[in-house]
Amino acid sequence: MKSVFLGFVGAALLLAALPAAPHHSFAAEFDINRPVKLTGAVTRLEWTNPHAWIFIDAKDDKNNVQSWAIELVGINDLLRLGWGRDKVKTGDVISIDGFGAKNGTNTVNAASVSLANGELVWASAKSPNAK
Repeated sequence: MKSVFLGFVGAALLLAALPAAPHHSFAAEFDINRPVKLTGAVTRLEWTNPHAWIFIDAKDDKNNVQSWAIELVGINDLLRLGWGRDKVKTGDVISIDGFGAKNGTNTVNAASVSLANGELVWASAKSPNAK
């Protein structure tokens, strides 16, 4: 019995020593004073934790295509809101309202996501589209 207990303690200590995946706050990565509006075709979806990601190609004001990475909430939150893996698919045209990355890259934290038909798929509390 004692060896089983020591085995559990040893396993717990090994797991505790593993590095945790880093997580950032909104304010550390994104600028609330840098609103971004994008419309483009979905090129890839990543259902990962702690955040899901959508990647789109959107045209800028000079009609040049730029690739963007869009950070969403976590998968569990999306599922609770009725957004399954098939809600948005590669090739779908979507519109994003969000906030740009402080480092100036083409990375956005989404405040809302709408389909081409205007259906609001998701809106955060910080979105002007929130209900």
